[in-house]
Amino acid sequence: MSVGRNRGFLLTVVSVRVLVTVMSTKLKEYAVSPLSLYRSAVVYLAAGLAAGLYYRTLTHSQNFEGTTVLGLAHTHFLALGFIVSLALLALARTTGLAGQRWMRPAMWTYHAGMVLTAGMLVVKGTGQVLGWWVDRPMYAGISGMGHIFLTVALAMVMVALRRALMTTPVAVDSPAAPAVARA
Repeated sequence: MSVGRNRGFLLTVVSVRVLVTVMSTKLKEYAVSPLSLYRSAVVYLAAGLAAGLYYRTLTHSQNFEGTTVLGLAHTHFLALGFIVSLALLALARTTGLAGQRWMRPAMWTYHAGMVLTAGMLVVKGTGQVLGWWVDRPMYAGISGMGHIFLTVALAMVMVALRRALMTTPVAVDSPAAPAVARA
């Protein structure tokens, strides 16, 4: 690995660490309400549908026949935004996930990652359709930071989920209860 790549990797690691530290220390109340997860699901659903409409309208109005990443923004918003928010909402309602310490910083990091990732897809795709897009390392770096934020956020959610599962009691008559407890 060259010196420039090492410096870039180190800068990425340091910036993610600073983001997580600042978010976890500045946010006094760490609980995430199920209502906020519902709202984020609705926002991501609307953004996904709008991105799909924008893709279809822009490519038709420009008579564009080539390939573009603009269509990926639609699926990123729907799959990574809407469906993940609904899954987290279901987990928050059935476990103690919403009250875990890592959830609020995880959600802020997740939303930042979604904005960077899907936002760059919209910008790059629009440039490809209109013919002004030029690939530069900076654009790949911005999109890469969005993906890194998403990865860090999902890791934080998994830590919070493990802690929630360890502290949430299981009903004795549920199928998830061990066979010893039912006997």
